[in-house]
Amino acid sequence: MGFQLVPNTNPQTLSSVKNALRLLKLFTEKTPDKRLTELAKELGLGKSTTSRLLSTLLSEGFVFQDPVSHKYRLGQRIVSLYHVMVMSFEDLAEAASPFIERLAQETSEALRIAVLEENEVAYIYQREGSSKEDIGSFVGDRNPLHCTSSGKMLLAFQNELSMNKMLNQPLSKFTSKTITDPSLLKEELKRIRKQDYCVVIGEFNENLVSISSPIRDSNGQVISALTLISSIHRMDENRIISYTNKVLKTAKEISRQFGYLK
Repeated sequence: MGFQLVPNTNPQTLSSVKNALRLLKLFTEKTPDKRLTELAKELGLGKSTTSRLLSTLLSEGFVFQDPVSHKYRLGQRIVSLYHVMVMSFEDLAEAASPFIERLAQETSEALRIAVLEENEVAYIYQREGSSKEDIGSFVGDRNPLHCTSSGKMLLAFQNELSMNKMLNQPLSKFTSKTITDPSLLKEELKRIRKQDYCVVIGEFNENLVSISSPIRDSNGQVISALTLISSIHRMDENRIISYTNKVLKTAKEISRQFGYLK
């Protein structure tokens, strides 16, 4: 005997999902944060129902509540889903490949593009350099945030709550240069955010230097990081400065492919 799929006859389930999606759509560029009472009024729902929706969305990372103002805004999970939508491998390869190829020809170094995945940095694109050295960090690999240039770059543009959550976890020391003090890391992240690039020398692997710069979408949101990785033996101060400028330039050119015009 075959079996028959039984339709979902619980209207509350579909209604709850619909209301949660309606709630998320209330956040706009003009009104990025809202209070519970505002959301309940705009949804046409009671405060208790709206509060339950917000609690569920908050627990899953789809909304964030400011601890001071108590207002809600969209959370990091929305950004993660956005990454899935706009940064598929095919789209990324098509947009970035010509610029990365030119950078590879200019530097002969290994290049990567990385995104934030939970509390790690994940590599989604790679272009090897001319050296036979194994620098690691291949597509699909994940590395820590606090001691890689791509990780620090992506972490620098998170909201304060997300940043604190990530930095308050145990931070492993991989080399003598690894920074594990959250207060020192926060100061460095401020500098990275201001200068738009990050250079890491021997913090994750004592034999490697990495340089990263952000790739942005049309709204200026940092969606990934372009990273150059080289042996520390090939990188003097002048070369680091030169390559940093090249990585910055290339990341901006790739960002323009996603509509970022500044």
